[in-house]
This record gives sequence, structure tokens and C-alpha cells, in this order.
Amino acid sequence: MTDMAESDRTLLHDIPDSLYRKVAWRILPVVGMGYFIAIIDRTNIGLAKLEMSADIGLSAGAYGLGAGIFFIFYCLFEPFSNLIMEKVGARVWITRILATWGVVTVATGFVQNTGQFYVARILLGIAEAGFYPGMVFYLALWFPRLRLTRALSLMVIASPLASMSAGPVSGWMIETFHQAGSLQGWQWMFIIQGIPAVLLAAVFFLTMSNAPQDAPWLVSSEKEALRKAVTVSREDRAGQSLGLRLKDAICKPHVWLLGVLLGTNYLGVYAVIFWLPTIIADEGIKDVGTVGWLSAIPWGCAVVATVIAGRVGDRSQNHSRLAFASMTLASLGLAASVLLDGGLVMTLVSLSCAAAFLLASAPMIWTIANVRLADAAGAAAGIALINSIASIGSFLGPYLLGLGRDLAGSDTVPMVAIAVVGLAGGFLALRVGHDNKALDSRAVTS
Repeated sequence: MTDMAESDRTLLHDIPDSLYRKVAWRILPVVGMGYFIAIIDRTNIGLAKLEMSADIGLSAGAYGLGAGIFFIFYCLFEPFSNLIMEKVGARVWITRILATWGVVTVATGFVQNTGQFYVARILLGIAEAGFYPGMVFYLALWFPRLRLTRALSLMVIASPLASMSAGPVSGWMIETFHQAGSLQGWQWMFIIQGIPAVLLAAVFFLTMSNAPQDAPWLVSSEKEALRKAVTVSREDRAGQSLGLRLKDAICKPHVWLLGVLLGTNYLGVYAVIFWLPTIIADEGIKDVGTVGWLSAIPWGCAVVATVIAGRVGDRSQNHSRLAFASMTLASLGLAASVLLDGGLVMTLVSLSCAAAFLLASAPMIWTIANVRLADAAGAAAGIALINSIASIGSFLGPYLLGLGRDLAGSDTVPMVAIAVVGLAGGFLALRVGHDNKALDSRAVTS
């Protein structure tokens, strides 16, 4: 254990758990709900595809491209979005993000052809750009690094919770509102599911603060205690960080390395998210409602895995090893889903393993990144660039599966390739973790 970790632990012992609970209960429900809605609104096309494909003439390849193209524009606009947030504050900028993506989601319910579907996905990517890395940066302003993994895991858990609940709810909407008011069920699904983001925008603007020092619900001593704890976590290696602004972050090899690492995770996550309903339907399940319920099973497993991972990560501080183990097990699950012949049961078991460990590794990877991006001034740019690089994996995951289906009529080759990349990501996590330890050692020596 390094001297810096000891200084972090000393400050943690000086701050009562009641203060962290107070902060967590005030911030995490709103942040988590925002991410919950984001996951639903960016991935609800997975179940809608089962009916909208015939209505708008959408092929498997076109669907995969549309699912993934969201991330290209999300990636392009993300760094600029986070830099704006750093200037105007999270309260105003996150409110803008929530409101605009809600409006775009509603508009998606009115697309009439493949071209309009692409436009809707592009606009959604632009609207939502910066939300996830913005929330990572935002939480890092409230929680020191020894508390950050647990806070991140409680936010990330919104992803499997959203995926778990979205299937049954979306399936119910598609069946219940079929041809209601001259609209199809999938159209009503988009319209209804876009409204919560707009409502949450108002909640965020009225209830959230930019940082501890701006929070009217904290007393002066609490604000100062949090400021000191977060400052120590971020300034331990300020001499090495050199202020990672966006233009500097682009030239930093470790930022690109962290982006590639996260991208190996996103590759598998979004391949599963966007194609899980179709994979289940291919096993002979034709009822949309049943597909929705079965789609919830892997994400229920992911909820449990993410909670456990957050606690284990904060206690052990071996984030790189835990990320390696999680990515390895996830890769085995992905490969087994197409290589083992066991019907619906084997498919669900394999993809449940993949989903659980892919989601469990995400807070580990983000904690590794936050440890490396030491200074708060540059962290927003570094985090945004890392997530932008990783978003290439988010695009390729669903696109490759769609391409494989169009060209070969099978998921086998692209799914195995995604599994191999995930395994490589596990080894990369070990490498980045080793680099962080070396950086700690040099900082202590100096």
C-alpha cells in the first residue's frame, strides 16, 4: 500500500460515514435515475426492432449500423460537451442533455424509413453526448478515490436495472398500444419512454448542486471535509498530470490506452444489449412480451454482480486484477453463447455470465482511469476523451453482429471475435494497473 493510499485512508477515517451517506442519498438517486433513463432511451430499439423492421424496411445490417451510429456522434461531440460542462457547471449542462435527448426519443417514434431511423439515432447521440463521462467526473468531485468505486458501481448498476426492466415494460407497451390512435406499439413505446428524461431535467435543475461548496444542504464543516478528501485524492500526482486539457489529453498515450481498455468492454456490452432480444427470438420465442421478460434475466444477474464488484473493489483496491478476472469470465460467456449447443437455456446462461461480468468490470475500469487522471482541472477532458475512444467499441459491437447476420446468417464469427477482444482487454487492465502502481511509487519517491 502506498503512502498516498494511507493519506486517503486517514482522511476517510476523519470523515464520518454519515456524511458520505448523506451525500450518496442526495446525489446518487438522481444520477442513477438519469443513467437508468439513458440506457433505456439509447437501447430500446432492441425490442422495437422485432416489429419496426417490417414497418420501415429495416435489414439486420441496417439495424446494426443504426444501433451503433449513435455512438459515433456521441463520441465526436462528447469531449466538447464535457468541456462546456466544466465551464457552465453540471447543473445547467446535464439539464440540457436530459431535455434534448428526451425530445429526440419521442421523435424516434415517428420515423418512417431507414434514413429517418439513422437521423434519429445520430441526433440522439449528439443530444446525449457527455452525459455518462460527465456523471463520472461529477461523482469524482463528491467522493474521494477510496469511495469512488462504490459510488460508480451504484450509478453503473442503473444500466443492468434499466436493461432488466426495459424488456418487460417495452414488450408490454408494444403489445398493449398496438394500433392505438393509428400508431403502432413500437411508436408508442418511443413516445412514452422519451417523456421521463424531460421530467428529470427539471428535477436535476431544481435539486442538484455543481460541487460540495455549492450545496446548500451541507454545513461549512462538511463542505470543507469533502473538499480536502477529494483534493488529496486528485492532487497526489498533480506533478505528473500536467493539467490534462483536451488538447493535452490527445497527446497522452495512457489516455488512449485507457480508452482502448474501456472500448474492449463496451464492444461486448452493446453487442449484448442491442441483439439480446433478437437472439432470444431466434430460439423460437415469437411473443414480444415473452422475449422482453426473458431479456431481463441476464441483466438481473448483472445487478448482483455489479453491487458485489463495487464492494470488493473498494475493500481490496485491486481494481486491475478484478477487471482482468471479470473481462475473462465475460469473454468465456460470449464465446459459449455461440459455440455451445444447448438451446435457449444455454444461450441465456452464457449471456447472463457475459452481461454480469461485463457490467461488473466497468466501475473497476473507471476507477483505474480516475486514479491516473489525478488533477480535477484536467479530469473532465481526460474522462471525456477516454469515453469517446471507447465509444468506437460501442459502435462496432452491434454493427458487427448485424453485418455477420447479413453476410453469413450467423452470429458465431463476430461474437467469438468480440470475446477474444474482451480477453485482450483483461490483460490490458493488468498492464494499466501496473503503470498506476509505478506512478504511485515515483510520486512517493519524489
